[in-house]
Amino acid sequence: MRKRFCCGFWMLAAASLLPLAVWAQTAQDRAAAAGELARLKRQKVLRLFGPEAKERGFAHGYLLGDEIVACIAEAFSSLPLFTAEKFEQRLRPWALRQFHWDAEARAELEGLYEGLLARVGSEGLRSEFLGRQLQPEDLYAINVIADYFGPGCSGFTAAGALTEGGRTVHGRNLDFPLGNRAAARQIVFAVDPLPARDGRPARRAWVGVGWPGLATFYSAMNAEGLVCCLHDAENVIRSGPRDGYAPRGLLLRRIVETIDPAAGDPAEAARAMAAERPSACGNLFHLSWPRAATKTTGTRPAAVLEFDAAGRQEGGTPVDVRRMDETDFLPLTNHYCVRKSPPECDRFRRLLAGAAAIRESGRTIDLQTARRLLASVELPVAAHTLVFFPDERRLCVSISVGSVLSTRRPGVEFAWQELFERKEAGAQRQE
Repeated sequence: MRKRFCCGFWMLAAASLLPLAVWAQTAQDRAAAAGELARLKRQKVLRLFGPEAKERGFAHGYLLGDEIVACIAEAFSSLPLFTAEKFEQRLRPWALRQFHWDAEARAELEGLYEGLLARVGSEGLRSEFLGRQLQPEDLYAINVIADYFGPGCSGFTAAGALTEGGRTVHGRNLDFPLGNRAAARQIVFAVDPLPARDGRPARRAWVGVGWPGLATFYSAMNAEGLVCCLHDAENVIRSGPRDGYAPRGLLLRRIVETIDPAAGDPAEAARAMAAERPSACGNLFHLSWPRAATKTTGTRPAAVLEFDAAGRQEGGTPVDVRRMDETDFLPLTNHYCVRKSPPECDRFRRLLAGAAAIRESGRTIDLQTARRLLASVELPVAAHTLVFFPDERRLCVSISVGSVLSTRRPGVEFAWQELFERKEAGAQRQE
């Protein structure tokens, strides 16, 4: 009798724990169906491949849960003159009331929070900075942090006689006032295409470098070789619409998810997308595309969109475009050149001088030369340094770690295919 009682007791105990075990396994399986976290060449890579935006968001939140919580805490504590009061009274209401979030973005952020909660639990979501648990609405605020704090940034596109075979080379420094630990948490994202569904257009595959917890991106390239990087610029006129803003990191992502650079003028297609909604701040969107696409579209392979909240009235110009000229070199830092007369800028001047010296020497801009150009315009808040080769769908990634800036760290080169090669596929081939 005693033996049967003991057996029954342990069976009941095991049964009482079963729902928790099943729930944890289900969350893990759900994340695995839409994403995979890999380490490739000592760099974290998040691959997202699920059929729905919400499920991809869940995979993102679950697979990077601890990283997201830590990154948010480090960002809050390191942003200049930023306080919990500013978050609660300014940034959060601003993000929720004055920005337009499409249904796909809302679904992704909903899934991201669900995945985050499943991974770290409600206690793990407690923010010492805010004095409370993180809530779903907080993710919207975090995703417009670059609309609130403008990133600096320097970049260029080279092509034609300045590069080997005339291929396109796109260099970029992202400068953002985050602390060392938050900057070091950046990872590479490799995102599969999404088919059109329920009125939503199809989305192209893309790669980008960004922070855990963000569905908005500032540097990315799509499967067809269109590169888009965000730079901050001063508003021409601090007036215009006060709501309905496009989160600029989301706009950048939609541009690379939407535009085929060989199907027409990429700059004009991106200009039309940027003109659809007002922006909360001044923007420079740096676009580059492959040499092959220039032959079918009759374009030079780079342009910069200049836009802000001004020019939205009838007869105004919502978005201006600056294009690469016959010099085969397009530099940019943080000022307008078309929308407003450009000021003196030492970084802009150094990029032009560097390109002129290369042209006079008869050399071409390869990876190392591109990185030297970017190092010549580094700022102490550099977060990442990227060099894209759109013709080959290749990129070199360098992320700031500790006190060593991204411009001074060796870059890691990635081919498109290896970023999308899942562990399961590799294991099957080895078998």
